[in-house]
Amino acid sequence: MEWKNKIEDECCADELEEMIIDYIKAGFLSNDEISEDCEEYIEDNYPDECDNLTEDDFLEIIEMLRKEYQNTGNQENFLKLDMAFTSLLKQGIVALHYSGYTQSDGFVDCNEAAAKLHEKGQKVVGCCFYTEQDLGHILHGDSTLLYLSFGNYFEKPTAREVGQIIADELKSVGFCVQWDGAVETKIGIKHFKWDKYYSDDE
Repeated sequence: MEWKNKIEDECCADELEEMIIDYIKAGFLSNDEISEDCEEYIEDNYPDECDNLTEDDFLEIIEMLRKEYQNTGNQENFLKLDMAFTSLLKQGIVALHYSGYTQSDGFVDCNEAAAKLHEKGQKVVGCCFYTEQDLGHILHGDSTLLYLSFGNYFEKPTAREVGQIIADELKSVGFCVQWDGAVETKIGIKHFKWDKYYSDDE
C-alpha cells in the first residue's frame, strides 16, 4: 500500500495496518478514536516514526481501510448479543462489550461500572464481558467461539449461579452456548459470526 512508503520500519507499518483493520472489523470506534490510538501506539512503540504520518494521513488510511473491511448487513448477531446484555443488566449483571484488552482489564472496567451503578442505587450482583483479545480470535479466524468472562460480587448469587443466568439469557436470544458449569471456565457462544459495524450515531 502506498501509505506504507511513508513509514521506514516495515514492522510498524504492518502492525498499524492490522490494528486499524481489527478496530474497523470490531465496529466500536470512530475514525478519530482509531487515529488517536494509532498515534499513541507509534509514540509508545516506534517514536522515530512519529513525524512520518500526520493526523490527516491516519484519517485517510482509516477511511480507505474502512471501505474495504467494514462489516455490512443488519448486525443480527451483535444486536442479539446486545439484547442479552441489556436484559442481564436489568437482572443486576453488568455486561460490557469489548471491555479491556485482557481479562484483568475487563474485570477492572466492570468493577468501575458496577461502582457507578451502586452509587445510583442500583443493585449489582455480578458481571460479564468479552475482551479485545476474545473478539480478536473471532476476527482473525482463529476460533468460532466468542468467550465471555463472568463473576459475582456477593455470596449470593454465587459465581456459578451468575454464570447460569448469563448462559440461560444467551440461549434465550437464540445462541448456542458452550459451558461446563465451572466457575473457572469462560462461557462460549458457538459458531459466532461477528457482524457489528460502526455508525456515526453511536
